[in-house]
Amino acid sequence: MASMEELNRKYARSGHPSIEELKEAQGVTYSGDPKDLVGDFWPEDESIDDFLAAVDDWRGHRRTDPAA
Repeated sequence: MASMEELNRKYARSGHPSIEELKEAQGVTYSGDPKDLVGDFWPEDESIDDFLAAVDDWRGHRRTDPAA
């Protein structure tokens, strides 16, 4: 198994490692059940508008900024 440091050296000039190489180097596993990917990070009583405003804020966008 290659470490992230080894991958960084290997691909510093030639491009990017494959998904499989990154997965192996980072020790990522996936059970195959999509329910495992569901996050529980937003309160159920908050509206979708509040969530979208928070995402804009996290990304550094301001609703008054026409370029955002």
